[in-house]
Amino acid sequence: MPAFSLGASVVFADIDPVTLGLDAADIERRITSRTKAIVVVHYLSHPADMDPILQVAAKHGVKVIEDVSHALGGLYKGRPLGTIGDVGAMSMMTGKAFAIGEGGMMVTRDQTVYERAIAFGHYERYGSNIETPELQPYIGIPLGGIKYRMHQLSSAVGRVQLKYYEERIAEIERAMSYFWEGLSGLPGIRPHRPEAGSGSRNGGWYAARGRYEPVALGGLSVTSFCAALRAEGVLSVSPGCNLPLHLHPFFHSADVYGHGKPTNLAHANRDLRQPVGSLPVTESISARLFALPWFKHEWRDQIDEYVLAFRKVIAQHQELLAVDTGNPPTLGGWHFFNHSSKKD
Repeated sequence: MPAFSLGASVVFADIDPVTLGLDAADIERRITSRTKAIVVVHYLSHPADMDPILQVAAKHGVKVIEDVSHALGGLYKGRPLGTIGDVGAMSMMTGKAFAIGEGGMMVTRDQTVYERAIAFGHYERYGSNIETPELQPYIGIPLGGIKYRMHQLSSAVGRVQLKYYEERIAEIERAMSYFWEGLSGLPGIRPHRPEAGSGSRNGGWYAARGRYEPVALGGLSVTSFCAALRAEGVLSVSPGCNLPLHLHPFFHSADVYGHGKPTNLAHANRDLRQPVGSLPVTESISARLFALPWFKHEWRDQIDEYVLAFRKVIAQHQELLAVDTGNPPTLGGWHFFNHSSKKD
């Protein structure tokens, strides 16, 4: 949606069913000579497979923007997420794994990209130290007239938290790993995390999901599976993930800036709307995912209670099949997640 304010249009690509990140092969099929950038979301704390995406970008000469909002502190083959593409951007609102209240951060190694961002969204730093030649004539007056910086209190909170963040996500990693160790060998569920020894790491297990395999449980729907877990006291589980964004009416009919046509078509040379069936993996993935409890401390006694609940539900899946009504037509929501409560 911010792309619209820059006169750009959005084309969605399908996802990899394992990482839930962009599928490089599908990106390749959708790139045209007008493509400017690939925006990669490290979704539900899991790193996207960046190497093939970078290869596609290099082949076509486009930039790669990493959205790290779901995966702060995550690694891809030993490299911090956000430092792999041309630009990394991340939200740090209250519910994130690295939470500072409100605000975000952009990182880049490209001086010109950095200075263009300063010129567009941070007027007090757009001064004589700007090195990019095409920006120098306009020093002193912000090009965008938009103040995108976070407020100072959040910034101060964030600077302090950075000192402790690595040890905090290390504890989250231990706690979530202990949880999945307790579920090891159970049919129907698997963790959504990188392979051991890959050098990759989930980013604080933000909005963590389990991968659901209904066939292993006799076809039990993920909806009934989650309902049974909630009946056992695991209140933070829910079926699915975000609804497929390409199907939202916003990208099909909203005229945000008064162009007289849908904004996503205002600067396009063709109809970019993507109907039902255009991204089959994205549209079917919610039936194979469920939200997890988010353990931020390695309190094993409490984690063990959750493990017992999962084991009980899976052991009783045959009884649940007798009353299973299947999944509703849609699973999940368009945007916000239900973050774990204090009780969970």
